[in-house]
Amino acid sequence: MIARRLQEQDMRQAKEIWEESFDDKPAFVDWYFRRRFRPEEGLGIFSGSLLLSNLHLAPYRLRLRGRVFPSAYLIGLATREEYRRQGLAKELLTFALRTLREKGVFFTFLMPFAIPFYTHLGWGICGQHRIYRLPPEAKIPGNKTPGGLEKPERAKKETSPDPAVLDRIYRNWSLRLDGCLLRREEDWEGLLFDHFLDGGEVWFLKETGSGPTAYALFYPGTKENLLREAAYLTPAAGRRLLQHLAVRNSKPLVWSAPDAAMPFSLPDPEVKPVFLGRITDLKAALESSLYPPGLSGRWRLRVEDPLLPENHGVFLLAREGNGKMQVTPARGREADLTCSIGGLARLLSGTISPEEATKKRLLNGDDKLISSFLQLFPKSSLYINDYF
Repeated sequence: MIARRLQEQDMRQAKEIWEESFDDKPAFVDWYFRRRFRPEEGLGIFSGSLLLSNLHLAPYRLRLRGRVFPSAYLIGLATREEYRRQGLAKELLTFALRTLREKGVFFTFLMPFAIPFYTHLGWGICGQHRIYRLPPEAKIPGNKTPGGLEKPERAKKETSPDPAVLDRIYRNWSLRLDGCLLRREEDWEGLLFDHFLDGGEVWFLKETGSGPTAYALFYPGTKENLLREAAYLTPAAGRRLLQHLAVRNSKPLVWSAPDAAMPFSLPDPEVKPVFLGRITDLKAALESSLYPPGLSGRWRLRVEDPLLPENHGVFLLAREGNGKMQVTPARGREADLTCSIGGLARLLSGTISPEEATKKRLLNGDDKLISSFLQLFPKSSLYINDYF
């Protein structure tokens, strides 16, 4: 058996495996393999010419702590039914991580079919959503518009939304989040295709003389309505659009929102892990200048990585007054601190605060060094809401 990139002639088999493994609508699968999945972005394990297991490494740009880096979304990991439970998925994941490492991608992410399967292999919870449930006729407190009048009639449903308008709102709205995906035109094309295929609606809040200031990707349901995504240029616009959708059809509204504080009052949410992240290149990740200014120190850190020996072992981390981190292997040295590669992914993405990390014992070792090391990773918010 060999692992290699897919070629055009392999795509028929890749599609067969997808259809066998996932419960997607035929129209979506046809579109995905025609418009979204390029052969050079796929990896597979072959026995001769037979494709046994494959996945798609969809390229994205990711903002982490104010800086933009190349990343990849690992999608559609699947194995032919008769070849499952033979370790092929683990072998293919290792090959995928090394492929990304060679391309200069130090952080990748995925939506898991089973969280324990991936965390056991070194992924960490890096993307959480807050699930808000608003009862019918919910009132969302906030500032009144000039004159004290609310105008929910300005919210309009669009059957052919302009992706450029959506992207303008999304980019401005996501700047308040410390981390997010930057969508390209083809990302919006795919998102809208999937959304409308599943019966979704797109709503805009339009201000007189200024155009749309908020949008919502909305699914009307039989028992409850689902708000997949809402973005807005101002908190007032977001609140007014949310208020409009909350009272539609006299059904509860469920909103899958970023794991960040809302600028208006809402009921307490359920926090749900949605995406997992993985460091492919420890040295590149820790030398990527993602730290607050003014912090310096030296730490001997033991990292435990079950898939990549390149990331496993003791490393000397030194951050001097110039703000740059230097990471060098320190084989044979005693470690001050110990952390899993998945734990480092959580710290890097800002999913967990230093206080939470201390409480959950994400690191083990000297308490003072743990405290100084965790100051490098203040709580942030990595928002990912793209499913392919």
